[in-house]
Amino acid sequence: MSSFTVGGLSTGVDYNDLISKLIEAKSQPIKILNSKKTSYNNKITQYNSISSKLSSLKSAAEKLKTSSNFYAKSVSVSDSTVLEATVTSSAAVGNYSVTVTSLASEEQEVHSGTAASTTVINNSGSSKVFQYTYAGTQRSLTVADGTTLEGLRDLINDDTSNPGVTATIVNDGVGATPYRLIIKGDDTGATKTITVDAGTTLDGTGSTTDFRSTTFTETKTAADSDITIDSLQIKRSTNSITDVISGMTINLEKVSATSNKITVTADRDAIKAQINDFVTAYNSVVDLISTNTAYDSTTKVSGVLLGEGTARNIRNQLRSIVSSTVSGQPDDMNILAQLGITTNSKTGKLDVNTSTLETKLSSDLDDVAALFTTTTTGIANQIYTYITNTTSTVDGSITLRSKGLQDLIEDIDATVKNMQYRLDKEEDDLVRKFTALESLVSGYNTIGSFLSRIA
Repeated sequence: MSSFTVGGLSTGVDYNDLISKLIEAKSQPIKILNSKKTSYNNKITQYNSISSKLSSLKSAAEKLKTSSNFYAKSVSVSDSTVLEATVTSSAAVGNYSVTVTSLASEEQEVHSGTAASTTVINNSGSSKVFQYTYAGTQRSLTVADGTTLEGLRDLINDDTSNPGVTATIVNDGVGATPYRLIIKGDDTGATKTITVDAGTTLDGTGSTTDFRSTTFTETKTAADSDITIDSLQIKRSTNSITDVISGMTINLEKVSATSNKITVTADRDAIKAQINDFVTAYNSVVDLISTNTAYDSTTKVSGVLLGEGTARNIRNQLRSIVSSTVSGQPDDMNILAQLGITTNSKTGKLDVNTSTLETKLSSDLDDVAALFTTTTTGIANQIYTYITNTTSTVDGSITLRSKGLQDLIEDIDATVKNMQYRLDKEEDDLVRKFTALESLVSGYNTIGSFLSRIA
């Protein structure tokens, strides 16, 4: 737009208003193009929303195309302070009686103590050896002259060949030597023993303290857990037992003479919830597309994606999949409708008959699972594959349509830029012409005024 103005004092004409209206009239094509640009941007936004909804549906379908999810189990224990249990889908339904006789433990050796953590434990003038064995692996550490209790702790912990022990220093506040070196095994189990060996030369000779085996006390013994499951005695090196009952992990918490009951049941609620999540995600996609492709005859308002074939095709393809027959399935369980999941003829959404769904999950679980999980033709597999292709960032239909709309926007931007340039130039020309006209009229007025005075 021109920054110059025309006075109009001589002619009495408001040239600025005239020019503004002329340019406004010629700007209508630009406004139309910008309106189209806004429409295209709105379409892209809605396609992004559809893509997001499809992603949620894909996640729901991914769960339902996994067979093990249909066989989820739940587990309960009569006293969770004694033990806890977790199960996978492979665990067998049933009851188990478990008694915890003893827990697995790690070994712990405690030194008799020093006066301070900084007490020098080797002032012999030469290097000494601290030797210990853990779980059958022996380590000999060189203790330099001047090493403190803290230094020995660090030697043990920083040893790159440490077989699996941790050294700490504790001040128990007892007596003149309250600072005690504790060597503790990292793992539980009867084979995880610790011994301070005879090869230790850090023996008090020329030192202020003694670190021979006789100065260490075993305060905790390496031991296996001992439990009884349905009258069968089981010993393991840990308190987390994974290899006794298939698909079950038992975590021992404390000893109890009372038998603890573990109950494993089929978790129908878990798969029912996943099916309902799938239906909800599907309906969310359908609802979004239907809203954006609708025309309200009362308000005369069109949806942003009205007339968009890509959006309609997505909805139609999804509907086709959930209405399809799964090959290889028995005649009474080869479509979703037989599971109690039907398409609403008015809304296009899925309706769930909860009673039918629960009955089928209880009586025909294998067939229900196959209805969703069958390779290629299973409902969940079909939905998952279709959405993967549709939302592909390379050649998915949403990506291609959005790219096409973006190309149109860029074309509009280029066209508008050229049109605006021509309009600005035309406006400048009009300003110059009307300015010249104003000057000419002003000159005539001056001559006329002069002649009238002569006359």
